[in-house]
Amino acid sequence: MEGWKIGRFLQPIFHSSSLDSPMPSIDLSGDWIGHYHGHHDEVVRVTHTGNRVEVVKVTGDANVPAGEVTFRAELDGIAGTGEGQIAETEFRNPRFIPGRLRVIDADHFVFEWLGLGAVEFRRDV
Repeated sequence: MEGWKIGRFLQPIFHSSSLDSPMPSIDLSGDWIGHYHGHHDEVVRVTHTGNRVEVVKVTGDANVPAGEVTFRAELDGIAGTGEGQIAETEFRNPRFIPGRLRVIDADHFVFEWLGLGAVEFRRDV
């Protein structure tokens, strides 16, 4: 698969027992930093309206550039399903694949591109 730069992100950390824990509602809106393995730390902007979360890259990389959606999801409590964008180098053949979002706490969340890996995000303070 020449032209791909996906690499391994973090190992999935979703455990069914931890998904059932109650957590007060957290507004994820704002700027966050995520380490995209094989690239570098990237700033993303989260728009969180109701249960819908959309995340756009402020800084980008060779695969998904700045200004593009990196993922979107529907939250149900502290977890939800969605889709994450992947692309070949130079933003060729962009497409969305299934993913999962999990809120760790008010300053951390993880998005997993199913079958590829996950990125943990921290609030940009």
